[in-house]
Amino acid sequence: MTRTARSSYPRAINRDRSTSRSGLDTSIRKQGAGQHNWGSIADEHVLETSAMNDELQEERSVGAPSLSAAVQDSPMTTTATVAGMDMPEGMKRTNSGGLTEEELQKARKFRKGAFKKNEIDLSAIARTSAAVSGSPPS
Repeated sequence: MTRTARSSYPRAINRDRSTSRSGLDTSIRKQGAGQHNWGSIADEHVLETSAMNDELQEERSVGAPSLSAAVQDSPMTTTATVAGMDMPEGMKRTNSGGLTEEELQKARKFRKGAFKKNEIDLSAIARTSAAVSGSPPS
């Protein structure tokens, strides 16, 4: 502000000191919506449910199958697939708790000599991890 007669008044000095020189208005209120207008945690539930409702309305208007129908039709939700019944023999999963003591000893022996060979089979090492996993005896 240039030096004028007005600039010497104390009220004018305080006002000019507090006004924004960039021209942006500082009176924008966030209503407690957090820093940088990101929103507050209290509003998160309302925002999520409204977003899900909007998505459902959009799917109905387009005629696309809903997500719940797609999950029900999925072959991955059957218990046979989850248990490994439909998988090839090499891909079946085993329960580590169901290994016998003989299988555990074999796996431990394999893991001890796994790095002595020229070829390292990482998948075989991973398959035998049940032999060394678990808590030590107390």
